[in-house]
Amino acid sequence: MMEQLTDPASPCAGPTSLPHRADLEKSGETHASGEGNAFKLTLLHDYGREGGALAFLIGNSKAMWGCMLRWLRARDAAVKDPVDTYAAEMIGRAVSTFAGQAKYDAFWASDMRPERLVDMNRAAKVSGCCYFCDEMFLSIHPSFGSWVAFRAVVVVDMPASHLGPAPPFLTPLLSEEEQAAARAAFAEALRASSEVELSVDGMPKHLAQKWEAMRDCVRLGGAEHRYSRLQSEYHYTKDPKLLELALATLDADTATR
Repeated sequence: MMEQLTDPASPCAGPTSLPHRADLEKSGETHASGEGNAFKLTLLHDYGREGGALAFLIGNSKAMWGCMLRWLRARDAAVKDPVDTYAAEMIGRAVSTFAGQAKYDAFWASDMRPERLVDMNRAAKVSGCCYFCDEMFLSIHPSFGSWVAFRAVVVVDMPASHLGPAPPFLTPLLSEEEQAAARAAFAEALRASSEVELSVDGMPKHLAQKWEAMRDCVRLGGAEHRYSRLQSEYHYTKDPKLLELALATLDADTATR
């Protein structure tokens, strides 16, 4: 079972969630590895609790960006994959404090190994955290809209019986007009993606803008919670020059615009 890790100091704390283990086990599901080959995802380790282990789905809104930049600026040496490194450090610290002496296992969204890969969108759906549009593989949060990212599922060797039954799936959060626009944007992004060699290390800027356009079709949360231009482009491209620009403008309070 899954719930929220509420650490007010961590911008990565995810919304409350309570999925059925059967949904997180993913048996019979086939997914892409991110590099072309499909495989079946493995079961989540739950310390022999037969589906009763406590787990957390952890993600972020745009609020992580400024915190990560200040963290990065304070580093003495260059950091490879700064967003993932920052998330791992903050989440690891919060989970360690919460778990105490209990064992835990973190499954990272950035870990593409078949034996460690978790379907984060499925976790968000079955936990009641987000509505998931299967047609476009798009998760939509009731407050943040499409502007969320998932970082980890953490399973802790603690009971989860106090959480009660899993919540119902969220009802659709897209209007027919938004869904039609998103469907067209998704098709265009897929078409453009088929023309380039994709990599987990980032995509070209023009392609990033097409995927960004699909998220922009969701009006919910967009006005308040949309990523800044720099955050959104870096999210897709992983271009270090964008980080340099964001750091240079951080003190001027323009990095999050």
